[in-house]
Parts: sequence; structure tokens; C-alpha cells
Amino acid sequence: MNRARELGMPVALVLLIIYFSANSDVFLTAQNFRNVALQAAALAAVAIGQTFVVLNADLDLSVGSIVALVSVVASMAMAAYGAPVGILAGLITGALVGLINGVIVTRFRVMAFIATLAMLSIAQGVALNISKGIPITGMPGSFADIAFSRFLGVPVPFLISLALFIAAAVTLHYTRLGRNIYAVGGNAAAARLSGVPVRKTKTWAYVISGICAAVASLILTARVGSGQPTLGSSLALESVAAVVLGGVSLFGGRGTIIGVGIGVAFVSILSNGLNLLNVSSYTQLMIVGIALIAAVAVDQAMSKQK
Repeated sequence: MNRARELGMPVALVLLIIYFSANSDVFLTAQNFRNVALQAAALAAVAIGQTFVVLNADLDLSVGSIVALVSVVASMAMAAYGAPVGILAGLITGALVGLINGVIVTRFRVMAFIATLAMLSIAQGVALNISKGIPITGMPGSFADIAFSRFLGVPVPFLISLALFIAAAVTLHYTRLGRNIYAVGGNAAAARLSGVPVRKTKTWAYVISGICAAVASLILTARVGSGQPTLGSSLALESVAAVVLGGVSLFGGRGTIIGVGIGVAFVSILSNGLNLLNVSSYTQLMIVGIALIAAVAVDQAMSKQK
């Protein structure tokens, strides 16, 4: 069954591509695939960070609000001090919110679901308060141009997310932190007895998730050309869907970053194809939710079988 699951998502992705190719004359064009790559970049960044948390058998529901908060903070800093300062301020904001999530979960022993759900509300409230509920303008044009720049014909945001994927793969498979994350997610009690710093490992996972959400926010902020206090509202659902569809177990300790990449591709191509077929965004949310339920049901069945 494990082997079937590993092969299931790539096969489903191929079938999805075949279906949309047969039903849309635009789908297989180079321009459309560039659009898919551009649209997938932000989701990929958030999903990478979410992967670290889910591998620990936790969940980060605050990523969407982190995206909104970073968008506002980075835009305000850019308008006042320039793009480099704004980018740095955005990354620090994401890391700080991730650190707070980690401390709440590990030190105060609040369930990850509750802690990050509360942080979703808090970060959204802060973003709306400091922006007064209106977009932040005045960012440098050079920063906004990043969203639509290409290198060798490939959108720069996609290359940024690809670099994150490579960094995540190296971290998870070739560093002590990565090994600790798998150990904690597989069996936290055994990991603790083996000398693994469980609290520190979980906290680092949330910090990484916050930083990755900040990168996604910078990509989206560049695309819209302003700081938006409501940006990224659907990314929590979509990132969890991409991670679980990619084969990462919600029970922790099992999954690969390559699988997450396939999950991101599936969700992004699904959204793009449905848009080409004029399916409403509301229906698309329903479809993503159904896919998530199906993936979790398979994961639950596998865990019971083991």
C-alpha cells in the first residue's frame, strides 16, 4: 500500500495533465506553463515550511496570516527605507512569528492546532491594525518587477521556490536538524530518550515555516505591487493539501520534499486547469478540500495497517 501511494500521486498528476490538455487548447502552451510556475511559487514556499512542521506531527495554520503580516510590514519598510531593508524586515517578521508559535507549542504545551489557529487570528489582526485595513503603497518599482522577471525564460519567483526546495531537501536529508525532525515526528518519546532536543527541534520547524511563509509573502507582494493585509488567506488549506497529497504523513516522521513538490504541482495544475475550464473559485475550494480529505483518509488507513 505504501508503494501504491508513492506511485499514486505522480499517476494522478499525469492523468490530470492529460485531461486538461484534451479539454483546453491553451493548457499545453508555453505561456500557460509559465503562468502555472508563477502561480505555484508562493504555494511551494509555504508548503516547504509546512513540511517541516507536519513531519514533526504538528500543523501550522497561521501561514496565511503570516503572509498578510509580512506583506504589510515589508511594504511599509520598503516605502520608507528601500527594498533590501523591507525584504529583511519581512523575513525577520516571519521568523519571529514562527518562533512565537514554537515557544507556545513546546514551552506552554498548547496543542499545535489551537496555538497556530490563535496565531492566525492574532497575526491577521496585527496586519489590519498597522495598515488600517488598506493596502500599503510606495514600494520600489524594482522590487515589484521581480515577480514578472525571467531568467532563461523561467519566472524568477519559480526559481526562488526551486532554491528553497533544494535547501529543504539538503536540510532534511543531510543535516542533524533534518534527522532530528524525522526522529521527533516518528516517535517523540524515543527521540527524547536518544538525546534528541525535542523542544528545540519543534521550535526550529516553526521558525522555518515562518521564514518560508515570509518568502511566499514577498513573492505575492511583488506580484500585486502593494502590501495587502488580507493576502494569502487560502494558503493554509492549500499548503496542507499539497503536503499531504505529496505523501507526508500527518502523524509525522514520514514523507519527502520531492513528494511535496509533486503535491504542489498537482494543486497548482488543478487550479490552473479549472480556471481554464471556467470553474468558479468557490468550486475549486471544494475540490481541494475533497482531495485533502481523501489524502488524509489514505494516510489514516496506512497508519492503521502499520
